Amino acid sequence: MDKPRTKNASEGIAPMGITPLNDMVAEPESRYECPVCLNWLRDPVITTCGHKFCKSCITSWLQNSGHCPIDNINLSMKVDIFPDNYTKREIQEQRMSCPFASKGCTVKVTPLDLDAHIASCEHNQPETSTQKVPCAFQPVGCKEQFSSREEAQEHIDKETITHLSYLVNAYSEMKISNDMSNANIDPKEQEAMTLWAAPDKDGESKPPPLTNTSALIRALYERVVVLEQRNREQDIVIGNMSKQLSALTVAKGKQNNEMLLRYCMGNFIWRIDNFKARLDAMVNQSKMVYSPGFYTSPNGYRFCVRLNISPQNPLCFALHVHLVKTEHDECLEWPFNGRITFAMVNQYDPEQTQRDTMMSNSNLIAFQRPTADICLRGFGYSEYAVVSDVVRNGFVKDDSLVFKVHIKCV
Repeated sequence: MDKPRTKNASEGIAPMGITPLNDMVAEPESRYECPVCLNWLRDPVITTCGHKFCKSCITSWLQNSGHCPIDNINLSMKVDIFPDNYTKREIQEQRMSCPFASKGCTVKVTPLDLDAHIASCEHNQPETSTQKVPCAFQPVGCKEQFSSREEAQEHIDKETITHLSYLVNAYSEMKISNDMSNANIDPKEQEAMTLWAAPDKDGESKPPPLTNTSALIRALYERVVVLEQRNREQDIVIGNMSKQLSALTVAKGKQNNEMLLRYCMGNFIWRIDNFKARLDAMVNQSKMVYSPGFYTSPNGYRFCVRLNISPQNPLCFALHVHLVKTEHDECLEWPFNGRITFAMVNQYDPEQTQRDTMMSNSNLIAFQRPTADICLRGFGYSEYAVVSDVVRNGFVKDDSLVFKVHIKCV
């Protein structure tokens, strides 16, 4: 790997509760982006320490923590927060085209008004199809038409009796020429009439009195109906059994996975599959990837790992651990004290595996007893590794990235 970057372990910014703008809205420049919600600055304010935030974001943040999310300097809403009208004017001067410009919309609005315009844009209409799908039994008399093949199939499944009556009427109206009805039965027809005997109500087969082609067709039709009914009943039974088996398999796999996570003794291997797609989501949509929760001992502390693009440097990954609430937290000693080791595995050259170790800090919120399902504050590296180096230098194999995490209490 290239010359290693200097990394400092620090308490990460809370990733919980972030709601991204609509996917169709372009991402803002860093000077117009709120570090808390990662969206366009709305009603921007500036702090005495020089950082810009949405007014609602910093207000909510200070109510919970009382210090700046970036550098942890103590702040007061009354004396340390000021309106940033200059940035507000710059954002209002930005103009963005409507996502439905390809459909004819020529409106250009500010980034903060784009969501409202999309909701009311007259070109934001689903494409409709006027072509109707006729019922498959249209040739024998059904005149129903539908807007989709799914609706047509549902109609066929529900109207079996009606369609059977159409078929019976169609066969009844068949006109057999007098010559054919009066002529002697062909040897092949005689052979066909003896192939099957329709079952009576008691389930016993009796030879039907087939004397002409029309009777032969009717007998064969009745046999087809009986076989289709039996086949449908068997499909229902097999379908129910398959669902039950699938549910049992999923439950068993989940139970086994929970056991492995609980008894891993703080040694956790996190394999991130479909890494290319996850990386695109992290880069383009500011998504964050979380690992399952794992335990330092069967009844010990529970942690999870978070990977995302660093808010401070979009060229780097950020890697943090978060405490996760358990059913026996009241029996544990708080704050957590221990050693945390990360290893990003080089799957082509194990000697190039990147290893980093850090110690917990009892003064940080990240190691206090969680009050939510997952602690809002993480601990780790804001600039753990350069994204291009991870992709290029053998850490990704078969579209998967592997981390080994070891957390030990001290």
